[in-house]
Amino acid sequence: MPEIPGAYFLPFMPSHLERIDDAHMYFASKMGKNSVIEHINLQAEQGPAITAMLRGEPVAIFGCVLMWNGVGELWSMFSEKARRYPFAMTNSGITFCDIVEILFHLHRLQITVKTADTRAIKWANVLGFKAEGVMKSYSADKEDFTMMRRT
Repeated sequence: MPEIPGAYFLPFMPSHLERIDDAHMYFASKMGKNSVIEHINLQAEQGPAITAMLRGEPVAIFGCVLMWNGVGELWSMFSEKARRYPFAMTNSGITFCDIVEILFHLHRLQITVKTADTRAIKWANVLGFKAEGVMKSYSADKEDFTMMRRT
C-alpha cells in the first residue's frame, strides 16, 4: 500500500472476516451472514489469503483459490472504509495478483464479478482482467456474473 498511516497486511484469519460489518453484502441475499462467513473461510483454506488492516481494523481481504496446477481463482472483499483509498486498494490488488501468479506459477488467474456491478467490472479491468463471458443466473439470487481472466 502507498504510505497510509496505520495501514499494514496480515495473514487472513477468520476473525478478520467477522469484523467486517458489511461482508454479507457481497453475496446473494438468499445467503445469511453465517453462510457467507463459512464460504469465505473455506475459500481461504484453499490458497493464500491476506487481510489489509487500517488502524487495527480489517478493511479488505484478498485470496486465491488454487484450483489446479497453473490455475487460480482470485476473490476479494472490501469494507466501505477501504473504498476511501482507491489507489492503495488498486495497487494492493495488482501486487497480490502478481505475487500469486509468480509464487504459484499460474498461467491463468480468473475471477467472477456480478455483471450488474459496473464499478467492480471496471476495477477488474484495471487489475488486468479481461471478460470472457457471462454466466447467466449464476448466483443464488439468479443474478448474472461475468467470468474474467488474467493470463
